Parts: sequence; structure tokens; C-alpha cells
Amino acid sequence: MMLFSKEQTRKINRIFETAHQSGRNVLFEHEVYGILDIAGLAIPRFKFVHNPDELDDSCLNHFGRHVVVKIVSKEIVHKQKSGGVRKVRNEDVRYIRFTMKEMERTVIDHYKNGEKPSIEGFLIAEYFPHTQALGNEVFIGIKEDTAFGPVVMMSKGGNDAEFFSRYYDPANLFLPPFDYAYALEMVNTLNIRHKFEENGHPEYLEYYAKAMSILSYLAYQYSFVAEAKPAYLIRSMDINPFIITEDNRFVAIDGFAEFMPYSENTKTVPEIKLKNLEGFFKPSGIAIAGVSKNLEKINLGRDIAQLLHDMGRDDLYLLNPGGGEILIGDKAYTLFENLNACLKTGKKSVDLLVYAAPQHYLIDFIKSLPAKNAPKAVILIPGIPSGMNYREFEHSIDAVKPPDLRIIGPNCMGVYFAPEGRSRGLNTLFIEEERLEIRHSRFSNALLLTQSGAFSVTALDKFQHSRLFKAVVSFGNKYDVKITDFMVYFSKNRHIDVISLYIEGLDCGEGRQFFQIAGKIKKPVIVYKAGKTDAGAKAAASHTASMSGSYDVFRAACLQAGMILVENIEDHYNFVQIFSLLHRRKPVNNKVAGVVNAGFESTVGADELINLEQAELNEKTVRRLKKINTFGLVDTGSPFLDISPMADDRMYADFVEAILQDENVGSVFVAIVPHTVTLKTSPELCHDRDGLANLLVELSRKYDKPMVISVNGGQHYLEFISILEEQGLPVYNNIRSAIKSLDRFVTYHVV
Repeated sequence: MMLFSKEQTRKINRIFETAHQSGRNVLFEHEVYGILDIAGLAIPRFKFVHNPDELDDSCLNHFGRHVVVKIVSKEIVHKQKSGGVRKVRNEDVRYIRFTMKEMERTVIDHYKNGEKPSIEGFLIAEYFPHTQALGNEVFIGIKEDTAFGPVVMMSKGGNDAEFFSRYYDPANLFLPPFDYAYALEMVNTLNIRHKFEENGHPEYLEYYAKAMSILSYLAYQYSFVAEAKPAYLIRSMDINPFIITEDNRFVAIDGFAEFMPYSENTKTVPEIKLKNLEGFFKPSGIAIAGVSKNLEKINLGRDIAQLLHDMGRDDLYLLNPGGGEILIGDKAYTLFENLNACLKTGKKSVDLLVYAAPQHYLIDFIKSLPAKNAPKAVILIPGIPSGMNYREFEHSIDAVKPPDLRIIGPNCMGVYFAPEGRSRGLNTLFIEEERLEIRHSRFSNALLLTQSGAFSVTALDKFQHSRLFKAVVSFGNKYDVKITDFMVYFSKNRHIDVISLYIEGLDCGEGRQFFQIAGKIKKPVIVYKAGKTDAGAKAAASHTASMSGSYDVFRAACLQAGMILVENIEDHYNFVQIFSLLHRRKPVNNKVAGVVNAGFESTVGADELINLEQAELNEKTVRRLKKINTFGLVDTGSPFLDISPMADDRMYADFVEAILQDENVGSVFVAIVPHTVTLKTSPELCHDRDGLANLLVELSRKYDKPMVISVNGGQHYLEFISILEEQGLPVYNNIRSAIKSLDRFVTYHVV
């Protein structure tokens, strides 16, 4: 993708080449001006001189009444802080020369001995009268992120740009490239638009959009993610500020950039590799290495074998160098010395190998795999061998693994995959069934990809009754298979309707692939990122590097790609539940109504509305509600019906059905405080056919509208809750979580 013409690219490359040949990895301000001018952005008139004596009247004739004098040094980023910027009247060339010499002394004195910068020259730049009012000075910058590649940033400009971004309003981040139309759409979401509309200058947003789109092309074309590899890479670039002049022009009046030449060692975006991934989920033949026959010893290999045996796998082969035999369930299994010994006995092919043996044997074990009839896939349960760093581990595995072998791990729990068609399913999560019973149902349609094995266990335990997970992958350190490989693989699986992610980190270039893939997936992608704080995001050489941390970039990428980013674990659980269980129930609008039997929940629910709006019930519904309202205690004019604790199960369900039938209502919530004696919510009564749980289940089958339920009760009501969950209804333990989840669900589909 060539975003600038060949001639533009040639001219820009020449600027980088000149700087590189002079031994610099930074561009001087006038060189940044040159690139912006080539790209089509407005810049000041300027003149660069190496020393004051080069300046004469002919140099100043084309400037106005005032000029701006700036120091030029590759070692000074923030010129103004060191006294390296002054506004001077353009009347006497001798006075301007004097100002330059004074400026040089001031700047040099600003630094300690041993840290004093070399001065390359001076820049005379056109002065533009302008106001520093909010919105009239804009910072737009470029930053290279290791995982995501180039990022375009925009914030308030001026001397306090960093301070403002850190303490008042974070910088707006976008991943390039994007065109003018997209940029205009984005800037029209900024709060500053209100000011520009009020003062009669909506065109200022167009200025923003033009500059952002052009710089996004520049950022992309000169980055390691570009399709056509560039001659140079922009590491960072600051334009601080662009200003809106008194005569309404949009001009860049300061610039800084860091760059480097492109080389073969430059970062790259990893390719999507789907080959042999089916070996992890639909294998024909599974071998487990590290199965101990010592029953008194805790052994992961034996635990995994037990899980797979209990799933009815009859293609299970167990490996132990000592040989022998072991009883798993009611079946005696031969312990083969290695995979070769297993295959020599005439066993069918082994697609999947689960390595659960000690980590110090790991490299040699991979080396011993047969070149012919090698497994398609290997799950490495343990971590890397002690005394070896991760790079050494990578190189060691690279040297010995068979071609096309796919590897999950190391340091992972592996895979759970529910039975599907003729596939008998898979479970290597090595938690005994007594501690974690993993079941599936007709509602199982969610995928969990997690870097944390423990998170996979807690998520499965959380949804014991709703059983919504079709597949869970604990992938650990990602030696081979990346999260993006799994995302593409499962995006094509018609049985997966929701993709949920728990991510701790993304490798070099993996973030960019993650961003690109997520933007193409048509299924909801729900993301939680652990490790949000970034101690390494300290003030660095440029404003850009200090105005965002890695989580800021991650967040921007997720939102721009249309993912559902959550900020805490509870929201992750809650959102996965509603998107999974209600995936076939699409709201027709953002209007909501609800039924509660405790007044405070109606108030709390209303406070949680963001994009949801209270529905206006139609006259037919109001008449029906009045008919149901035999006690006369319900305000039937409100869409949030407080029916009081006097309502029994049938009356409760009738109120719910009335609002489900209303054409104005797009979605429904039901909030239950189950302690009232009029409701069959106790363990003894909750299974009754005319009890509220079964009545709500019937309504969910009868109507397609999204409906969420909150049950604000403790342990005594878990059986009541389980009836609802096992029949595919999303249940929350408080009204806030229910409304927040419903709001996010409706926003995704409608708003």
C-alpha cells in the first residue's frame, strides 16, 4: 500500500537520508517542516543558518513584522524549556544576530558540565499571531509501539500538553492508516466540537481531520507494519502545536522526529498460521507424556489421562520411560517408553501430544519425536527448563522440532473442547472432576482464550450451571501458536458465537495483527487486559513517548477495531454471559422496560442507564397492566414497574409478559429480591411448574426479546438461580450488573 506518490516518497526519503548520513537519528525542526510540506500540510516560512553571521537582510525580507528564532540541536528536544525559542521584531538584522548569540549562551548555561549540547545552528521561522485558547493549539504526534506498530495521537497542544494529557484529559489514540472521512468521524466525537459549533467555526474540526489523516498515512508508510517495506522507520514524531491562526489557517509551528533506517532485523508482524491447529481440538490419537504409575504421587499426566478417559476417548496412549501398565478407570493402559515405541506397535497416528513430564526433559523429548508420522500438535504443560532464559528456550526448540509441528505453551493448562458431532471432545486442564465438573449443553457457544491457566478454571467454575463455554484454550507463553491464530481459527467455527479473551501481553507485532484480525471478525470479541499499569511509560525524549502507556494503545486498538473492552474481571464474566446466552436475541431498539419487587432496584437500575433509554409503554400495555394490577399499588405509567413484595409468582410473570409484548420495548430486565414469602424461590418450592423460575423460562422461550434477570439473594436461593441459568437465561446477583450488561449488549447491536 503506497499512501504517498513515488515522487513524494522520494523527497521524504531524501530528508531522512541526509540526516542519517550526518550521523543523526533525529530530524531537525526544519526537516520535519520539509516532510509536512511534501505531505500537504501548512508550515511557516523558515530559514536555517549554521551561525548568526550567515544572517543578512536578504534572509529576512520575506518575513513579517516579527519572527521566531529557535536553537537547533540534535540533543535538545524541548527547546523552550532551555530558553531556545524567542519572538523577535524583524527590524534590525544586527539585533537578531545578537539575540541568537545570547540564546546560545543561555541554552548552554542551562545544562551541567559534561551534559552541554552541541549547537548545530539557528532557525528563523515565520511568526503567526494566534490565541492559546483551548482548541486553537493542537498536539498531533506519532509513536511506534512495539506490539501495535504506529499510533497517531492527538491532544491539547502547547507547553502544557503533557501535563494536560496526564492529569486532565488523556490523549486520543488511533491506529493508522485511516482516511479523512474516518478522521472526521472521530474528531466529531471530541468535546471540543461543542466550542467550535458555538463560536461558528465547525471547519476547525475539518482542519484536525485533514492533519490526522495525512499523518496517519505518514506513520503507516514509514513503519514496520507497512506492506511495502520503507527505507526508514519513524520512531516518534511530535507536531506541537498545530495552531489556528488569527486569519483561520491551520499551521504546524514546531516539530521533532526520531527515525532509524529499515533493516532485516526490524520488527515484523507475525503471519497467521492455521496449519495443523485442528490437532489441538479434533485430534485422532492423543499421547500423554509423563504419566506416573506411582498412585501415591500427585501426577498431572495421570490426571489428564483420567479426564480424557472419562470423556470416552479410545484413542489414548500413555508414555513413561519406565514402561509398565496403569489402570485408569476400568481400563488397563500400556505405558510406552516413548512415542516411537507407541507407533511401532501398529497404533494409529497420534495427532496430539500432551507433554506433562518434568520440564528439564522437554527439549530432549521434542528432539526425540519422529520426523515421519510426527504429531500435528503438542501442548507443553510445564514452564521452560530451569537455568535457561526464554530466548535460549526458543532457539533450542527451533533447532529440534519437526516441521509443521504446532505448539501451545510452554507454561499452560492446554485445551478444553466440548464434543462436537463425531468429535469426542478434549480436556487437558488437569483439575479433577470432583473439584471442577466441566459440562456442556446446547447453549455452549463461547470461546475463552486465556494466557492464565487459573483464569480458565475460575471462568469455567463461574458458569457451572449456564455451561456456556464451547472451548477454552490456556496458551501460556505463546512459543508458537499466537492468540491471533486462535482468533482466526475459531472465527470460522459456526458453533462459536462469542470470543472472549484474557490477555497479559502481546509480542512484537502481534498487537498489530490482533487489531487487524479483530476488526474483521463479525462475532463479539470481549477483551480483558491484565497489567494495565505501565511503569515503563515515563517521560522520554519526545512528548509522544511520555503521553501514553502500552495499555492506552491496547485500549485504543480494541475500541477502534470494535471489540468490547472491559476494565475489570466481573464485567468480563458478566458480558460473556449476556453475549453468549442472548446471541440469537437481537434488540430492535435501545428502549428498555423492567419489573422489580423492591423499589430501590428500580432507582438503581435507572441510574445505570448509559445508552439504554426508558421505553414509553403503549396504551394497550398500560391497559393490560392496570388489569393485572389488582392491588392498585403499581405505577403503571412507568416502564420500570415496582410491583411490591405482595405479588405472587403468576402476577410477577404476568407483569413481565405484558412488557415483553409491548412493541416499543426492545429489551427487558427482571429484578427479584427472592426473600418475600409470596414467591416460590426456596429450594423446596422453586422447581414447581407454577413457580417464578419456570414461568420466566417459559416466557424466554415464547418471546425473542433480550431479557436479563437479577436475583439479589444469598446461598439459600442458588437452586432457584440454577434453574434459570441451566435454561439459558443470564442471571446476575445485583441490578447494577444486570443493567450494565444489558446496556453494553444493546449498545453493541443497536446504538
